[in-house]
Amino acid sequence: MKFTYPLWLTLRSLKGNQRALVVTEPLWSIPSVLFSPFASVYMIAIGLNGQQIGAIVSIGLGLQLLWGLFSGAIVDKYGRRRTMVIFGLLSWTIPCLLWAFAHNYPDFLVAAAFNSMWQVTGNGFACMVIEDGSQDSLVHIWTVINLMGLVAGFLVPIVGIFIAHFTLVPTMRVIYFGSMMMMTIRFVWLYFLSRETATGSARIKECQGRSILSLTFSGWPVFLAEIRNPRLLLSVLLIALLSCFSIVQTTFWPLFVTTSDHMSNAMLSVFPLLSSLVTLPIYLAVVPRITVRFARRPLLIGLGLHAAAIVVLLGFESFRIGVLARVLISATCEASALAMLGPLLESMMGVVIPSEERARITSFIFAGVLLISTPAGWIAGTLFRFHHAWPLELNFCLIIIGVIVSLLLVRTLNPRSDDGVRAIL
Repeated sequence: MKFTYPLWLTLRSLKGNQRALVVTEPLWSIPSVLFSPFASVYMIAIGLNGQQIGAIVSIGLGLQLLWGLFSGAIVDKYGRRRTMVIFGLLSWTIPCLLWAFAHNYPDFLVAAAFNSMWQVTGNGFACMVIEDGSQDSLVHIWTVINLMGLVAGFLVPIVGIFIAHFTLVPTMRVIYFGSMMMMTIRFVWLYFLSRETATGSARIKECQGRSILSLTFSGWPVFLAEIRNPRLLLSVLLIALLSCFSIVQTTFWPLFVTTSDHMSNAMLSVFPLLSSLVTLPIYLAVVPRITVRFARRPLLIGLGLHAAAIVVLLGFESFRIGVLARVLISATCEASALAMLGPLLESMMGVVIPSEERARITSFIFAGVLLISTPAGWIAGTLFRFHHAWPLELNFCLIIIGVIVSLLLVRTLNPRSDDGVRAIL
């Protein structure tokens, strides 16, 4: 198993917090993969329209902006371990319960408000992964974490069977309720398996007697000094662009294929399975050979696959290609892009952020990314109201800009050699 050896070695060597995070990750990733493909069509079935869905996404992102801004101070003051369990329950247990019993637009708004708190959990999670691990193996660690959720992709077709038999809304209510129980177990179990990191313990002592507001805004000069680094600035810009892309694609891709291409809701369950089938070999054979220093080819290939997914879906309508074939090819390209770009971007952020101020700088980065991406849902929802294809055309433009930013970024990561991972091709 030549290709899988690096990941297997990483998995065997995990200990402490990294081991705890990997062991408990399926309890979060499996439920989220099960309900995510159907979230927007579930809201449509409840009675919401495209503009309301876009508004919920944008309001949720606006609240995430606030929580992202304060997340670094919260994580530093109360510790990575404690904030993971408290805000994990607030941001996932409560929203899943609300989604399970939602009946109207305000119900989804309240759920989005609670779910926005995941920014605090995300900051704590990133700190726990990075602070107790070697930077040389970060790509492998993030790949292992992502692999934990791949099994869910093989289970999603079962959801499609239940949707076909029991219809969409009852099935989704049961899935959301089950997700609530699984995610509750995950965060409580993680609390008992993990320990506070050395950096986290030091930051707790340093932050005693200081308010969240003072901690947050005292880190502003540090962030301003660091963001002048071209590596960090371009990395944040690229992640912001891909965040906008992900928001639009996740929300409006299912709506496009079910409205314009008249694909059934039950058929949506096929695509997570396809994503897992495509992603797994890429994680095992390609991602272990990617390093942050040689990122040019992986970045450009990943962005190119994102663009190809949109071109196939929209540009081949006039060709004699069946609807199902077009959608399957598009989904395959999309899954390949996500598999390649996800671990690489997570690792890049781990490398370019200084460790001593990781939590506070990460919080400002979260806030900056969200400030840029917050309007994406509302804009896409408005575009969808006029034409179902326009949100995807917006995404194609975002990818073109992302290619330009990537070409600038790779020069700062390794000025002498930006040839990418030669072994891939």
